[in-house]
Amino acid sequence: MPAQRKRRATWITQVERAAAAATLGCPPWEVGSCIGCGQLMRRYGRNAAMACDACRASAIPRQRGA
Repeated sequence: MPAQRKRRATWITQVERAAAAATLGCPPWEVGSCIGCGQLMRRYGRNAAMACDACRASAIPRQRGA
């Protein structure tokens, strides 16, 4: 079994959650951390993603040519 990474628990204050929700245009209860980098994003609710755009872009293999 591979070794698991140690992660420090990230606590989002109500002020941070409200500010992120206002920026993202979603309710505060839909804000969460990206599983890849920990950036605040729309993590819960309809059409939400598990990873931020940057992490998803780096995970998609790109084809060259044609």
